[in-house]
Amino acid sequence: MAFGLSSLSKLFKRDSSSSFGRAGAIGIDFGTSSIKIVQLRDLRGMPTLLTYGELQLGPYEGVDIGRTTHLPAEKAGEALATILKEAGATGSTVAFTISHNSSFMSTMTMPTVDQAQVGAMVPVEARKYIPISLSKVALDWIVLGPTEDQAATRVLVSAIYNEAMEWYEGTMRAGAYTIAAREIEAFSVIRSAVSPKDETVAIIDLGASATRLYLVTKGVVQKTHSIPLSGTAITGALAGELEISFEEAEEKKRALGLEGDARDLRVQKVILGQVERGLRELHTVIKRFEESESAKVQKVLLSGGGALLAGLPAYAHDMFSIPVVIAEPFAKVAYPAFLEKTLKEGGAPFAVALGIALRSYQST
Repeated sequence: MAFGLSSLSKLFKRDSSSSFGRAGAIGIDFGTSSIKIVQLRDLRGMPTLLTYGELQLGPYEGVDIGRTTHLPAEKAGEALATILKEAGATGSTVAFTISHNSSFMSTMTMPTVDQAQVGAMVPVEARKYIPISLSKVALDWIVLGPTEDQAATRVLVSAIYNEAMEWYEGTMRAGAYTIAAREIEAFSVIRSAVSPKDETVAIIDLGASATRLYLVTKGVVQKTHSIPLSGTAITGALAGELEISFEEAEEKKRALGLEGDARDLRVQKVILGQVERGLRELHTVIKRFEESESAKVQKVLLSGGGALLAGLPAYAHDMFSIPVVIAEPFAKVAYPAFLEKTLKEGGAPFAVALGIALRSYQST
């Protein structure tokens, strides 16, 4: 089963005659606290925004908005149908992303330079890198190229849990959707956030349940790393410290972030404590990558809902000592002029959904 890894070398190419057709591509990002959708259409060869939207999943499990959920496929299908209807999405052909938590990625070194041998060797070598039985996952891979000494081959391998894939496909069956594409969310966010001009960048995707780091060179992911820093954890810590409800803490987090004034120093202190530990770990991972690969990370791109935390880009810049910017995924598509400010300032949470929708505009 293919998950899009083989098309990474064509990441920035468009093909307006894709399988989605001119009616539009619906990209779906199943998060742990919300579902985000983006629908594009082909307008004179240019991917153009048709609609987008987000639906919080907390109410579907009877928990606060912002908390992580574990919905059965049928219930998730109901939520998906709701957001598609509310957003005014048309058609039933969809593409969805698979969460980092439902997959495993690693860069392996194959003791061969013969490309014909790589396919046969990957399943054998993968056992050394993947911590569970290969019978429980579906494998995919892409050849990254020879090692620096030209003595071996570097391969990016991905394993997706069969159980997780069954959940995703069960969710799709609940709405009778036609699945046109599926891929791990890392590749979607790279497609929407990274520019063809970027040499080596770090993407920090801050989600409700975890934060993922993707180190990317020329559009191809070289290394991934995940840490428990999450929107839910920050809100929970804030609720506990201030002795307020989760809902109140979520509101304070969104309103103040790292920029609380003198009256809200406790809010700033709690959030900073959570963020600092996570970013220090990521800073260490980036430095080690630069040393091992003799590369220099040019900038950090912030994506996901956590990217909108007030004051985060400035704080991260001080820690990393390199430019830190919030991703602007909608910059890669056309949209009505009146949406420019909204999409520029608040588009980062939709990087994954937009990325998988954009896949229909690349060559395969």
